[in-house]
Amino acid sequence: MISRILITGTAGIIFGVLQSVFLSKIIPLGIVPDIALIILIAASWRYGSLVGEISGFIIGISFDALGLAPLGFHAFLYTLIGYLFGRMHNSISPGPIFLPVLAAGIATLLKYGGAFLISLIFGFNSGAIRYFSLKTVWEFGGNLLLAPLIFLFVSYMAMIFEGKRGGFN
Repeated sequence: MISRILITGTAGIIFGVLQSVFLSKIIPLGIVPDIALIILIAASWRYGSLVGEISGFIIGISFDALGLAPLGFHAFLYTLIGYLFGRMHNSISPGPIFLPVLAAGIATLLKYGGAFLISLIFGFNSGAIRYFSLKTVWEFGGNLLLAPLIFLFVSYMAMIFEGKRGGFN
């Protein structure tokens, strides 16, 4: 379990830094999909809520440390999203396309809706926290397009790192 948390957290942090530093310069208008969020929901769905919570906290606290948002802002949002999608671990199989796309859409709405509610409750009035805008719509679309590929990537990485499971031969 610790290795799953470390791999998910490290991948989320690496892709989070890549998306904020490099992809924002390459992609026109700075519209970048949240790859770290999709990695988090895919890994949470695969490994369960405990891995999702801890990985979400690690990814979120790293975003808080690197960004301008108040400490704990992203940590709370990503922990909540990791927990919620981890609850589906033994209930629903994500499949190849439809459910990953739906999950990415729901997670993006949870992220922005949660950010809006937290800022209302605590009175954050920072330029570092953006809410629903045209960039949000484009990020939503990018998340929907990349979700099946990232779910496939996470399942492929799981096969590599976990090895072959036991059973009858």
